[in-house]
Amino acid sequence: MKKINDKLYESLMTGEVPDLKTLVGQEDIILLKRRAQTLTSNKALPPVVTHNMVEGDKDEILQHIRRCKLFNTKDDRVKVIYHPEFVNITSPIFPLDYSDFVRGCHLGVFPSYYEPWGYTPAECTVMGVPSITSNLTGFANFMQKRIPNPDEH
Repeated sequence: MKKINDKLYESLMTGEVPDLKTLVGQEDIILLKRRAQTLTSNKALPPVVTHNMVEGDKDEILQHIRRCKLFNTKDDRVKVIYHPEFVNITSPIFPLDYSDFVRGCHLGVFPSYYEPWGYTPAECTVMGVPSITSNLTGFANFMQKRIPNPDEH
């Protein structure tokens, strides 16, 4: 991804329309084919949580995921990645900058019991990613006061 990103950036900076054949080399295609083969040959379902959790059977979020039958099957329209940890570039599981992680999502869900402000829904909004958050956060209270008829939204 980094190599393709660098090639794309260089191409755009010179004012050229990038040629897909130069962005993805033969080595990249081989790696993509290997990863695709690995993903299709693995019969186990991808996990919904990134960590083995102590007393995971008592975790309310995991209980709700199970109740909703969100198991990441091939035919599930919604895939879940529950990552009970901050996302940053030094993470061994998701070595991504937080903003890159958010941009790769289709929806952010932040079921906070309470946050004085809660930047995560606002960050999703800035990056064009829709989000759902609890009405117990400062951000939600801020929005409720500024949107006419918030229950309709």
